[in-house]
Amino acid sequence: MTPVAQWIEKAAPVAYGPLGLKPWEFGRLTFGEFYELAEGYHWRTKQEQIMTAGFVASIINTCTSRDLKKPVTVDMLLGRERQEKQKVTQDEARTDMKELLASVG
Repeated sequence: MTPVAQWIEKAAPVAYGPLGLKPWEFGRLTFGEFYELAEGYHWRTKQEQIMTAGFVASIINTCTSRDLKKPVTVDMLLGRERQEKQKVTQDEARTDMKELLASVG
């Protein structure tokens, strides 16, 4: 199978599914045009996720019956919230510094 045929085999489900292209539309696209359409679809789905998470966060924050420690955010719902930094004790910091200085010379 040629590389172009392999690409068509992998791209066809995306073209006919999420992008909603007809066979003659898919056949007329260049590789670059198809890539741009796929990128646009990906961008739209991310924006829809963000918008939906915003609606859900506002519902959770206003309609919950229990007190939350901190309000729910879009980043929390999408799993983009920063992880808390690990606290380093003074002894660990001294040990790390000694090891670093020993390795440097």
